[in-house]
Amino acid sequence: MKKMKASFIGILPYDLQGEAKWKAIKELGKIGFKGAENVEGWVRGEDGNVDQELLKKVKSYGINPVDVAAFNGPNLKQTGADGIIRRAHALGVDKAVMFHGAAYYAKGGKTVTYDEVMEEIEMLQEVAAATKKEGVKMSYHNHDHEFTIHFKGLSVYNMLLAYAPDLYMELDCGWATYAGEDAPALIRRLGQDDRLALMHFKDFLPGGPVKATVPMLEPGKKYNMPNFCAVGAGVLPVYECLKACQEVGIEYITCEQDFPHTLKGMEILRMDYAVLKESGMIL
Repeated sequence: MKKMKASFIGILPYDLQGEAKWKAIKELGKIGFKGAENVEGWVRGEDGNVDQELLKKVKSYGINPVDVAAFNGPNLKQTGADGIIRRAHALGVDKAVMFHGAAYYAKGGKTVTYDEVMEEIEMLQEVAAATKKEGVKMSYHNHDHEFTIHFKGLSVYNMLLAYAPDLYMELDCGWATYAGEDAPALIRRLGQDDRLALMHFKDFLPGGPVKATVPMLEPGKKYNMPNFCAVGAGVLPVYECLKACQEVGIEYITCEQDFPHTLKGMEILRMDYAVLKESGMIL
């Protein structure tokens, strides 16, 4: 079977600037990473658009962009399909992701309603149908609540699959595992149905939850979260998930860790890559 490529999102400080940023990107290419999500933020010029020279610089270090992103539903609605298509073409990618759906905000204690979820799904389907015509796969990134919140006998995750047929998934197998799902089986199901565009690998330690701040929610407040750790150090069935991804033809395995446990930044990324590489399924 064809080997996959390692990519990453976050983990390094978001405020890296200047030479520190370029030094880190170069080092990650040397480690073996072949891609990254949210590259758009690294290569944005003063006019807000992709600076093609900066994009060439990132690629020269062996790191290719994987996607363009929308922060949440309101952000995607404002951007619209046209904005997603334009940005994806400028960056040279064929995938887009919305990172925080309506169900996510239940983590902050918000009551999520059926009407709110359905309104978002209708918007996602409209955007996904339009981007698909232009060769861009609009995808949805899950957390745990998509699996644990149900309306009329369906989880929010299954509602997304049923009512937005042109929408793809960026499956975060760590959050799915935390929610009690069989991640390898879910990967195979989505892959066989041609609904899986991207993957996030995220691991967490047994026990918990732990209290942690969440930047997307109320600043300074602490919420119940998994005790995240580097890939391979926790409960995620890493090898089984990788095998399922390889079977269904996934190109990039993206490592993510919402907050550090013991290791920091580049240490986390070195371990993540080493664990993926040791499986024999990663370039």
